[in-house]
Amino acid sequence: MNLMNTIWRRTRTVLGLGLCMAVIGCAAIDPQHVLTRQFGNSAPVDGKPLTTELKQDAYQFVWNRVNEAYVDPQFNGVDWKQVGQVHYPRIMGSASDAVFWRKLDEMVAELGDAHTRVLSPQQYANDKERQSFTLGLNVAETTEGILVFGVAKDSAAEKAGIVVGDKLLEIDGVDAQLWWQQERQKARKNSTERAREKSVRRLLNGGDPERDSNQLKLKIVMADGSERELEMTRGILPRKDSITSQIQDGNIGYIKLTAFDQKLNGQIAEHFEKMKGTQALIVDLRGNGGGSLGMALNMMNHVVSGKVAIGERKTRTGKPPSFMFGLISAGSLKLELKGVNQPYLNPLIVLVDSDSASASEFFSGSLQAIGRAQVFGSTSCGCLLGYMGYANIPGGGGLAYSEMDFIPVAGKRVEGNGVVPDRMLLISRADLIARKDVVLEAALEKLRQASRSIVENAKDYAAKD
Repeated sequence: MNLMNTIWRRTRTVLGLGLCMAVIGCAAIDPQHVLTRQFGNSAPVDGKPLTTELKQDAYQFVWNRVNEAYVDPQFNGVDWKQVGQVHYPRIMGSASDAVFWRKLDEMVAELGDAHTRVLSPQQYANDKERQSFTLGLNVAETTEGILVFGVAKDSAAEKAGIVVGDKLLEIDGVDAQLWWQQERQKARKNSTERAREKSVRRLLNGGDPERDSNQLKLKIVMADGSERELEMTRGILPRKDSITSQIQDGNIGYIKLTAFDQKLNGQIAEHFEKMKGTQALIVDLRGNGGGSLGMALNMMNHVVSGKVAIGERKTRTGKPPSFMFGLISAGSLKLELKGVNQPYLNPLIVLVDSDSASASEFFSGSLQAIGRAQVFGSTSCGCLLGYMGYANIPGGGGLAYSEMDFIPVAGKRVEGNGVVPDRMLLISRADLIARKDVVLEAALEKLRQASRSIVENAKDYAAKD
């Protein structure tokens, strides 16, 4: 989860930062590099290849920053010094700059942490512009093969006519399942196998820097059993996060959030206002990769009454991140909901899947742990750590590194485990082809039953009077 937005709002008035740092020194004023991580990104000039000196600077920056600031001083049981020694010759011997950045990422991946990652200059630029280089395909390995679960609007995949329910038979001339298994074995280490699957999907969509090709050939089988061979070109797609709501099935509220984007935070109250009078609520976080912790807390405050402890944050020092000699802090390590004046207290179900990560897992796992919500779907990513924004790497790349862990007040730690649904639901190819949302339908039916039970109990109570 990215906490930088919240912290930055508290520090925009620190106008004399540059002078202070020159006089006092960065380590004293900003030990967590909260304010300085966006400085010092010396990139190649006019797209020229990285020099050996710049590559060494980038390597040292990444290794040192993780060494001094990673949340776990034991590095998840990894010998970080040895990791650096083993990976250094691989990184420095990269055949191209694109491979260099990938090798740097493979080094930090030894920590087995989805949040700690290195982006190449192009990936970093795309992230800042809120866009992705992709085919626009959401695919996953199932017992029925590699199936298409989603196709992004205006993507190369959509333009090629691929639809939900299509099955991949071949990828670049290789049997699709064999290709998937081979790439999964080579994929970066990660928080869970589900996170590793996401890495394979990113490779399929974004391409392999070692192959240096923006083209992809697919053979697919469609719903009617016919086969097609396609060739697609990867391209840039904007990321358009949103929060939407509607009334389902007569009187059941439904809120869909694609990401915990801080820009959407101000819209939460109006959507909950719309839910007033509904008998129950579904919050759909499937495919939501996370985002702002502050927004997740804000949203959770709308579904509880009064103060409710939900856990605590864990840092390397045992203290909240701070700077300016501790005068400015990122807040208490204790995590507590405060509620709102008129909270929504009717039955609540949260929908998750393997792509629900970070803030989505914080939201669903915390509400499940305190008994406020049931969770339906499939086990979430298991990727719940916190970082405070990317740090600029010499050479133009970006480094995210985990600086906070989250310890729930009840239940298992989510990182490395995921949020396990109260009701596990699998989606078949037939469901996809029929556009049947079995997870949403199951949640609606559960809430209908709950509503009928409440009405019947009320009638019984009235009859007794």
